[in-house]
Amino acid sequence: MRRTAVTIILAGLAGAAVDGAYASLMGLIRGIGVMRVWQSVAGGWIGAAAREGGIATALLGFATHIGIALVMAAVFMLALSRIGLLRRRRWQAAIAYGLGLYLVMYLLVLPLRWPGIFPRWDGLFSIADIAAHIGVALAIAAIIRWRERA
Repeated sequence: MRRTAVTIILAGLAGAAVDGAYASLMGLIRGIGVMRVWQSVAGGWIGAAAREGGIATALLGFATHIGIALVMAAVFMLALSRIGLLRRRRWQAAIAYGLGLYLVMYLLVLPLRWPGIFPRWDGLFSIADIAAHIGVALAIAAIIRWRERA
């Protein structure tokens, strides 16, 4: 049980690192800054007041982001443990999982948070978003595989 928990934590942190770096970079590219990215995540908890909370709300958003990544890792690990086909085709499963994460984010989470803005297609940014979500899932899968072999 302890080994499973450690694997989930490490895999979740790897996924959070990939997504966190991507989200922060996109914040810079789009001109909103890194702090605003994480404050917007915190806005899911506390609404528009997150923009006025400074570093505290940015940290709340980042902690929320890590928590979500831990859940993503736990779900993928559970699926691998229960479905033999996924274990045998781990990397293809990770790519499909990343696509699923993207669809959940852009067809469910973001439209609930910002109705009328999402869902939308934003050209190269959307392609980069899809690639980032696949990268998150591949990072999670890589850490799980590494821990299985250790």
